[in-house]
Amino acid sequence: MKKTLLTSILLIPLVALGYSLAFAQGEATLELKPSATQANAGDEFTIDIVLKNPEVQNVISVRSWLEYNTAALEAENIDSSKSLFTLSAPGEDEISSSDGHVKIGRSNISGGVKDAETTVATVKFKILTTNALSTDIKFYDYQVSELGHTSVNIIDSGFPVNILSEEPEKLTMSLNPGGAPALTPTPVPEQATAQTQIGFGGGSLISDTLLRPINLMANTGPGYVDLKWDAPDDPARAGFNIYYGKTSGQYSRRRTIGNYDNYRIDGLTNNEAYYLAVTAFDQQNKESEYSNEVGIIVNQPLSSTNPFTSLLGQVLAKIPGQPQNGPLVGWLLFSAAGLSGAVLYGRKKKTKTESAPM
Repeated sequence: MKKTLLTSILLIPLVALGYSLAFAQGEATLELKPSATQANAGDEFTIDIVLKNPEVQNVISVRSWLEYNTAALEAENIDSSKSLFTLSAPGEDEISSSDGHVKIGRSNISGGVKDAETTVATVKFKILTTNALSTDIKFYDYQVSELGHTSVNIIDSGFPVNILSEEPEKLTMSLNPGGAPALTPTPVPEQATAQTQIGFGGGSLISDTLLRPINLMANTGPGYVDLKWDAPDDPARAGFNIYYGKTSGQYSRRRTIGNYDNYRIDGLTNNEAYYLAVTAFDQQNKESEYSNEVGIIVNQPLSSTNPFTSLLGQVLAKIPGQPQNGPLVGWLLFSAAGLSGAVLYGRKKKTKTESAPM
């Protein structure tokens, strides 16, 4: 048993190689098709999540979580009445306005879907902001394996395999065109050099009354850091600035975001240390004091100075006293086997390619 588990674990680092072989050519895509690309305050519009499957493979399930700006948009409902993926996964047919996610995970229980193009679900949004701005709606947490929150899955040799070969394109909506622009701080270029003191020295004015974010926490994965923090109620707050750099207290980069309390920074270098802090800003571009600083090594989750609580760790710790959790263990082992199957699938695809006549 230990040897089997060790073999599965050792195969996991080979997943990226297996997928790169399997998906040398695109096999499926997900697209966002809106009823309009411009809208005004109070307007409603819909977005079809469309699966394109040109090789008409037998798709058994689709996960298509969306991420949106809750300060600008309200996700009102999910319509899957015309979808061929008739079964929703637990907790994956709902809207989470607290973190700006539309959670969609659906399966076909009639043997799969082979249509070259089909609609997975339709989501209705309403415009909240009266400012003129552009805002993105994008797929959340794409991973090359079937374990992300954006995937198109088939069964190959008894294992689930994600045939979504690359991250789907985002949709950019133009809100209130011709109206008053939103008052937000001017973003600092990503290439900015490090300052000699905390922050950007001479940037935004400091507010004496704006409440600062607290309890900043971080987790990390390949090329990204996930942040979340507590944001005390403050009607004057318009959004947040995230500062980060490679030296504690000296932040070379800044991201300006809306009025929500979590964010993913991607495009970071694996195995390098980053230090991060967050401020709040108001409509006059005045900033609060910094939150606590967190330091983390990218793709090293245990390196965080203030990590998220690991829900999985809590669950696994309770397994010996809770036999009913057996199916969870089975799911974890099945996922590891699925990853190993992805390698075999990639090798099979490569063999077919190499044996094809010139």
